[in-house]
Amino acid sequence: MSEKVIVVVTGSEHGSRSAWLFSRFLLQLFGVKAHFVHPASWRKNLHMDALLILGGIDIDPKTYGGSRHYSVTKTDIKRDAMELLLLEKAVKQRLPVMGICRGMQLINHFFGGTLYPHIHDFTLEVPHPHTPFPLKTVTLEPQTALYELLNQSKIRVNALHHQAVDRVGEGLRKAAHDLNGITQAIESLSEPRITGLQWHPEFMPYQWHSRKIFHAFALAAKEKKQ
Repeated sequence: MSEKVIVVVTGSEHGSRSAWLFSRFLLQLFGVKAHFVHPASWRKNLHMDALLILGGIDIDPKTYGGSRHYSVTKTDIKRDAMELLLLEKAVKQRLPVMGICRGMQLINHFFGGTLYPHIHDFTLEVPHPHTPFPLKTVTLEPQTALYELLNQSKIRVNALHHQAVDRVGEGLRKAAHDLNGITQAIESLSEPRITGLQWHPEFMPYQWHSRKIFHAFALAAKEKKQ
């Protein structure tokens, strides 16, 4: 490969700095260049070998045809539109895609899935934490790519979300769930791999499974470049 492999990383104009810096560190650690874009800086014809959609503010209910919930206080419909266009481009070009937190929810919406606007509206048998530290247990679904990658049935992760995937979109499958049965990861049924994670691996570079997930994503981008 003569040219550097480029992963386009999306986020908000303000408020995505920490997630961007951690993600860039992990991507560069595994030999790919990260290029950050937000609604005021992106262009439709930008080049990418893979797409990483970061977490952050909620998806605007107008984007997915939902009604506004009292818990949804900050949205950016321009970011929604940008990420959906870039996701469409990535899918058409058969590029690797990873979505984190809201990024997973956006992927699910793109493929026709639905969202829970606020999981705390449900009676949760196990308390739902809100923490950047790995205090939540998730179970990986057997016979999924995520399970094969990590070779582990349970991992400890962080949790910074209040919305979640409801019905999984077409061509996707659930790859992990938490102790309340809420979907914590999704993935495409076919190659190239599209992965959505409800937790934030970028904030846990000290965890072996975070590094393994980013390593596999970087490797998929390199293979696409060849």
